[in-house]
Amino acid sequence: MASMGLSIFCLLALFALPFCLCQDEQTEPPHQPDCSSCCRGDFGYRYQQPITGPPGLPGPPGIPGNHGNNGNNGATGKDGTKGEKGDKGDMGPRGERGHIGVKGEKGFPGVPTELQVAFMASMATHFSNVNSGIIFSSVETNIGNFFDVMTGRFTAPITGVYFFTFSMLKHEEVEDVYVYLMHNGNTIVSMYSYETRGKQDTSSNNAVLKLSKDDEVWLRMGTGALHGDHQRYCTFCGFLLFETK
Repeated sequence: MASMGLSIFCLLALFALPFCLCQDEQTEPPHQPDCSSCCRGDFGYRYQQPITGPPGLPGPPGIPGNHGNNGNNGATGKDGTKGEKGDKGDMGPRGERGHIGVKGEKGFPGVPTELQVAFMASMATHFSNVNSGIIFSSVETNIGNFFDVMTGRFTAPITGVYFFTFSMLKHEEVEDVYVYLMHNGNTIVSMYSYETRGKQDTSSNNAVLKLSKDDEVWLRMGTGALHGDHQRYCTFCGFLLFETK
């Protein structure tokens, strides 16, 4: 009997279960109260649109932050293009006069008058006197007057070393010319010039001579002829280098 009663109870439970489930599906949700008339602000009903309140007063300034670290040094820049030269500035004011300098040492004595010896003679006309002393038509320089324009001879005023130079232009009507530098009748140096007739040629020579007082130096014509005109191609020069004992 007990087992039969249990069986009947189980059958009833199987029939009752679907009915209970259907009842749960048809049950309406509980009614939600309307809070729109009493709830406002950020805590109002979640489905109601919130209303923003007025802005608040600005807060006090914050505490300044710490000073940042210095940045790394930048790379060295390239030199710029050189600018144009500026205008010259105005002259500044004149400075004050400086102090008088220390007196210099006494200089060497000048050349005495008796040591100032020099001459230059030139030829403005043709000369063709063979085996004779050459006479020059003019004397441009004759310091001390030791060159005789009438004889063409130089006389040494003091014992010393002298320098002589001469330059001659061959006349076009002759082929060759010989000229000699004479010292007291002795030939020291010679000059020779050669060119065919109708043509001219220039030659020269120099000498450094030690002369005693009253020695004579002159030029002697050997052969040929010399050309002379206003351009002064033929010249004879000399001067004292230094005195000797």
